[in-house]
Amino acid sequence: MAVLLLLLMLPTLLNGKLLTTTALVGEDVSLSNDPKLSTDLTETPVKCYTDKMLRTNDFVFKKDKPPKDNSKLLSPEYRGRTRLSDEDLKRGIVSLRLYNVTRADEDNYYFVLPSGRYKIQLLIGVVSSVTITLVESPDCSPGDKPRVTLRCESVGWYPRPQLSWWTDGGLRLPAVTMNTTWDPTGLCTISSTVVVERGQGAGNYSCRVHQERFNQTREAEIALQEDQFPSCSRREQRRPWGLVPALVIFFCAFVLLVIARRK
Repeated sequence: MAVLLLLLMLPTLLNGKLLTTTALVGEDVSLSNDPKLSTDLTETPVKCYTDKMLRTNDFVFKKDKPPKDNSKLLSPEYRGRTRLSDEDLKRGIVSLRLYNVTRADEDNYYFVLPSGRYKIQLLIGVVSSVTITLVESPDCSPGDKPRVTLRCESVGWYPRPQLSWWTDGGLRLPAVTMNTTWDPTGLCTISSTVVVERGQGAGNYSCRVHQERFNQTREAEIALQEDQFPSCSRREQRRPWGLVPALVIFFCAFVLLVIARRK
């Protein structure tokens, strides 16, 4: 009967105003609704459940009147992680605190009171650090400009972020490669490479990873010095063509020696 009751109430809940709350993994978040009625809700029964609980008898939180222990009715994932603010209840606000959120907490949360019901969508994001490495550049060919390749990588984002390259002067650099992969847990790894020529000058170059939904940005910076660029002229001197004159002289001397011995 409880399951049937929840299913019958679902259309009414879905027709209500959708509130959205965002949080990052590991943070604490409050799921709150202020009906602006200024009514004391201290003695009011409150139930909260998610989409995942529509076919179960579990709750995220349940407060009856009179108060009693409802811990056995709570979903194991939420036991000990929720608290209903008594101060907010006195002001007529239902505010459920959820501690140390995880990716699995992303869901629609339904609050049921005798006076009405409402829904809050909780979106969970994951951010990560950014690293830049200097990739060894191939040998130069005659006439080439010395250049280096920078590689940026950030592991473990949700949802997918955007990556961009910048100079210390605020100029955006075009990426040579841009790759995105997803691990079995649904987290994203993004990586990119960019080529910097010596003519662009030494200085600081940064890789910026931004996630728009949660307005989160992580950045890494690398400083390039002139001596980190390959020297094409030196490598040209090491080519075997510089030994040709010496080899010709040696060959001529060898031939003359052989002819002299025959005489």
